[in-house]
Amino acid sequence: MSLNRIARKSGVTLNSLRDLTEGNVRSGIANKLGVTTSSLQTFVDGGTSNGLASKIEITSSSLQELRNMIGQRGAIGLIVRLLLV
Repeated sequence: MSLNRIARKSGVTLNSLRDLTEGNVRSGIANKLGVTTSSLQTFVDGGTSNGLASKIEITSSSLQELRNMIGQRGAIGLIVRLLLV
C-alpha cells in the first residue's frame, strides 16, 4: 500500500505520514489516535507511552517490552497500523 493511500485511508496528511516514517510524530497523527504527540514520540524514540498503552489496552510495561523487541521501525509500523483501524 502506498503512503498516499495510507494517508487517505487514515485521514492524516501525506507529509505527517512521511515525517512519521522518518521517526518524527506530528500532531495530526497523535490527534487521530487520541494520544499526545510527545507520548507517541517517546514511544518511537524508545520509551513507553501510558496513552498508547491505554489505547491498545495493555500495560505500559508490556508496551515497553514490545517496543524493546520491535525497535523503532516496528514502533512506526504499529502506529501506522493503528491509524488504519
